Amino acid sequence: MLQSANQIGGFFARLEASRKYLFASMVVLGKANDSIITGVIFGRGDSAQALIDCAPDWESYATAPLDFSKAEDKKFFEDSLTWDLQVGDKAFADGKIFK
Repeated sequence: MLQSANQIGGFFARLEASRKYLFASMVVLGKANDSIITGVIFGRGDSAQALIDCAPDWESYATAPLDFSKAEDKKFFEDSLTWDLQVGDKAFADGKIFK
């Protein structure tokens, strides 16, 4: 679990050049040796892609835009911010905020 949380911290450190343009809430779900990292990153403009390009490991994460007219996307966003997120049988274990 600690390794996954450290991965998020390292990713956030590499996003430092975009700090004033981004906000992120990323969480670790699951337990040791059976976890996933997920969350939301949002920034100024229509696409956060240009803002996260400064982190060389951004390609390690799958990205997709959220559509707030869909209840499922809105719930994912809200649960990511409040750390109430659950994906399948994996529940919240740890999280970090980038602001």
